[in-house]
Amino acid sequence: MFDQIALYLTQATASDFFAGGLVLGCLGLFLRSAQLGLLAAQRLLARRCIARLTVDNRSHAYRQIYAWLENSRVLAHVRQVRVTDLRDGRGPRFGPEPGTHWFRLGGVICRFERAISDRRQVGQGQSSRMEETLTLSILGGGLATIHQWLDQGAHLLANAEAKGPEVYVLDDGYWESLGHVSGRPLASVITEDDRLDLLASDLRHFLASEDWYLQRGVPWRRGYLLYGPPGTGKSSAIRALASELRLAVASIDLGRPGLTDDGLVRAFNQAPQRALITLEDVDALFRQREVGAKAAGISFSGLLNAIDGVGAQEGRALIMTTNHIERLDPALIRPGRADLHVELGRVGAVAAGRLFARFFPNDPQMAESFVRRLGAARFTPAELQGWLLANAHDPAQAAQAEGLLQRALLAAA
Repeated sequence: MFDQIALYLTQATASDFFAGGLVLGCLGLFLRSAQLGLLAAQRLLARRCIARLTVDNRSHAYRQIYAWLENSRVLAHVRQVRVTDLRDGRGPRFGPEPGTHWFRLGGVICRFERAISDRRQVGQGQSSRMEETLTLSILGGGLATIHQWLDQGAHLLANAEAKGPEVYVLDDGYWESLGHVSGRPLASVITEDDRLDLLASDLRHFLASEDWYLQRGVPWRRGYLLYGPPGTGKSSAIRALASELRLAVASIDLGRPGLTDDGLVRAFNQAPQRALITLEDVDALFRQREVGAKAAGISFSGLLNAIDGVGAQEGRALIMTTNHIERLDPALIRPGRADLHVELGRVGAVAAGRLFARFFPNDPQMAESFVRRLGAARFTPAELQGWLLANAHDPAQAAQAEGLLQRALLAAA
């Protein structure tokens, strides 16, 4: 048997065709082995010498990476860009086109890869968008470098958020940005209970419930009414809510000359995304419903149509304020137009003591004295703040509250 096999191999090797095939086979085996060895070497090199971060647009690190890229301008040479969906409510940002981009920073070579899936989606409903994956690799650096870049991006985002909400006003039919105002904590608006926290929770739930509304065939809109005497913090509450939920504020002056019913409808429908539409002091404009009654160029029916007409914008939150809720027509503040009514009124000594402690955090005994002096008296937050500002450099004088109490007696008389 072995003799037959040896004879067969001798005859085969004598054939030029077989010998050539054998050589090619050995060569192919050698090249494949070399390829596998090279791939193994590349993997080893990648594990030992390349630091890599991969994130998608569901991660907060995604926003941090883009904030760092924008600030460092390492990809400023890229001429092909695409809108980057950061979902932060502050307008479009731009990033490089999908693909691989190289840059050099701090003596290390870096590679930035952007991939956008045409099939996979992130989110649901109208909030859905294509899944995007970013990969940042550095050759000759460590993970500490990437962590440093992420920290820088987080710091940049924190500074941007500290600017507070962006404010828009309706000007001749167009929404004009007045820029950012300073942010305001929700706790800085003085109330006697957690009513503003509950309002913020309701608004947060509304903004996140698009699918819930769509599944039930309910218009995805919600309205709020803040009411109370002047100086009780209605405007401050709007700014604090926008700061807390990272929303813009879009303010409409219904008494503005030239504003018509049609213009008001367009203003509602074209309002900036993720913005609180605000109508302040509506009692001064429409104290009662009358046929043909108008405030400047706006009719009462035109206002109602803008709020919840057939073409009203979806995903819209409206906040109206009034000093005199009793003057408002029930049709304006019924559910569907003003779903949640929140009263902001005068506050007592305990709430006033919290405000005193914010002005004078190192004088707890003075705060207690201030609370005792006020007794059962009640004040608007604006009155309390005015008194504390007037005595900002004299906590003992502020705690006596003499002038504050005298004004309260005069007002009562």
